[in-house]
Amino acid sequence: MILWKRKLYRVIFGGLIPFVYLLTKDPLAPALIASFFLFWLLLMEFERYLHPGFWNWLLKHSPGIFKTRPGILTGDTNFMIASFVSVLYFPFPISVANLLFLTFGDAASAIIGVRYGKLQIFPGKTVEGMLGGIIVNTIIGIFFAFHFAVSFEILFAGVLTGCVLEVLPIKIDDNLTVGLIPGILMTILFIL
Repeated sequence: MILWKRKLYRVIFGGLIPFVYLLTKDPLAPALIASFFLFWLLLMEFERYLHPGFWNWLLKHSPGIFKTRPGILTGDTNFMIASFVSVLYFPFPISVANLLFLTFGDAASAIIGVRYGKLQIFPGKTVEGMLGGIIVNTIIGIFFAFHFAVSFEILFAGVLTGCVLEVLPIKIDDNLTVGLIPGILMTILFIL
């Protein structure tokens, strides 16, 4: 149940920026939303390090939303950094697709991996979860290929890159790597 709460929170919280960007097609509103949330998340991070009891209080009053063992920055802060950078530096269709991949692919891979995962790739990462993320993001990519001037091949390169980064056991938070590296790759391919 905790996974569902965290992923639902992420879909609502994380889906806000790409959906606003999709509706307005102007980076100002999503950049302002991202900077607002990023400000509060960084303030929370600062307070967490200054007063460790704050983090325990927050975990107690928001069960299932935050992971209990964050890295240097929480996943939400890394997610918002990736969202902010994506809106500011990636072309409109790449930015929106990248943020939707990050939001929905992550949720799908986690839920499917926990529910149906049997073939473990790395600790906490399964083939079934990775395939779930690839399928959900491919559906998003097909939608974008039909409605925006981005080829499906570029979007699929981003899907595969993000899903591989999601399962790799690297020390950098996957919300940051999956939120930025596929976007950088898709932007380079889009410009060429």
